[in-house]
Amino acid sequence: MKKILFIFIAIGMVGCQQPNFGEIVASKHLQEANKKIRTFLSILDDPNADKNDQENVLCLKYPKIYKYEYLPALLRLAKLKVLNAKPKDQLLDDLKRTTDLYSKKLGIVCE
Repeated sequence: MKKILFIFIAIGMVGCQQPNFGEIVASKHLQEANKKIRTFLSILDDPNADKNDQENVLCLKYPKIYKYEYLPALLRLAKLKVLNAKPKDQLLDDLKRTTDLYSKKLGIVCE
């Protein structure tokens, strides 16, 4: 998952055209969301992390940032043809697979 996020950022930064304001804003939002997601994933991957923190990240913070910050910025850049991205439904499936994987790994059930 981390590699996928880094690839999207790298692709978003590459381009021959002078970026317009919308591209700059969307790229900045994507970078900020990606930074938050990397922090969340490091908490989920840390075997010494507090279980309450991991549950809060897995069940609340990570899905919220992914859906309301990362995904809109990514789709905006795809719409502007700055980068290629999967369709929204596939990206949401990726989120579900990731949260399911961590849920099983950590023994956390999100309600």
